[in-house]
Amino acid sequence: MCSDEKGVMMTDTTRKRAAARCEDCGRALAVWVTPDQKIAPIGSVSGCPCGETSFRLLN
Repeated sequence: MCSDEKGVMMTDTTRKRAAARCEDCGRALAVWVTPDQKIAPIGSVSGCPCGETSFRLLN
């Protein structure tokens, strides 16, 4: 489990695993998607390794 930016614990029932691309460098990452469609890279609290925090989900 992990927590969102408000410290609320997210579980596998409140988040879904997906793939997304960084809006800046284009790197593809595994991400968590919350019910309100916030995207967070798995294993990172600071976003993409390039420093960007905006992502686009891949189909």
